[in-house]
Amino acid sequence: MAAVLCGERMPRGLCCLTVTRWIVATVVAALAVTVLLLVLTVGLRKESMIVSVHHGHFQVAKDLWSIDDSFNLEHYPNRQKMPPVSAPAPMFDRKYTLAGYKAANQVDIWVSMDFKTPGCNGVPNRRRGKVVVTAVTIFDMPNAPSFLGMVQIATLIESNPREVCPFYRGVVDRWITITNNNTLDYIAKTYGGRSEFTAMLQVDTTTTTDDITAKPKHDTHYCWPVTIGHSSRSTTAEPLTCKHSRGINYTAGAAVLGPPPPPPPSSPPPPQICELCGQN
Repeated sequence: MAAVLCGERMPRGLCCLTVTRWIVATVVAALAVTVLLLVLTVGLRKESMIVSVHHGHFQVAKDLWSIDDSFNLEHYPNRQKMPPVSAPAPMFDRKYTLAGYKAANQVDIWVSMDFKTPGCNGVPNRRRGKVVVTAVTIFDMPNAPSFLGMVQIATLIESNPREVCPFYRGVVDRWITITNNNTLDYIAKTYGGRSEFTAMLQVDTTTTTDDITAKPKHDTHYCWPVTIGHSSRSTTAEPLTCKHSRGINYTAGAAVLGPPPPPPPSSPPPPQICELCGQN
């Protein structure tokens, strides 16, 4: 058909130019589609590691605080007239105990997290690797779900490397004890009387393989909202999947919990009247 058109209806040179343009346009369109598919594949592919918090909850062994019952309030029958000092102590008709909250000696947290490498299982001769959770940092979210007012209150260290290919559940799955006085004091003052609070986790990991030429891979994931407390742990809640940082620091504006401020310097006692005599 092309030969008939080129020979009978249009000059052969013009016909060949038209066919050439059509072939070039087809090739360019095919290349454009290929590039688009490649970009979509790279942009939508999963991260090399998926981090999740089991049930989105960290269980605490007991209360986050301790009871301080050292404050007593006594009510006397006659409020108008106090007894003289020499009189025997009156009997009070009511006595109240004002319960306060103080820092616990320690807080034991059951940290349960899953780490998964997609596409690893069932792939023969795939290089095996180990992941080290270098740190799990806890940020309090007092205004959850807003990030405003976040405070870095604790860092949990886990240095036990585990094989991640094939997939192992519970790379971090054990009790971790918090004994830092600043952290315990902050929790008691902020959440005294409450059974749980909401937090964000920053999970830093380092992955290595048995390929000596490959460099270790460092990743950061953020997990929120995570509840931490002594409340009942749901056994049916779905795991909370963490977000890869992708270069974004979600905790950039968080405050860092520091030691309490020192007490103000003691001021000298006020001068006595006799000391003022003769100065004027």
